[in-house]
Amino acid sequence: MNQLPCKHSRDFSIRKVSIDQAIKLLGQNGIRVTKENAEIILDFLYLIAKIYRGREDNANAEV
Repeated sequence: MNQLPCKHSRDFSIRKVSIDQAIKLLGQNGIRVTKENAEIILDFLYLIAKIYRGREDNANAEV
């Protein structure tokens, strides 16, 4: 599969997990990935976090 990382997830000004840290952490759990795949995984996780945070912010605004 030829997938590109989501460009919208690059909106995060500070990424606290580097690609190398992600590869190391995944490796400690028996998951071997390339740098390209680790970048895709991180992009996905940051996108999910952004969506969750947006919903959380909306829920707090309604209260």
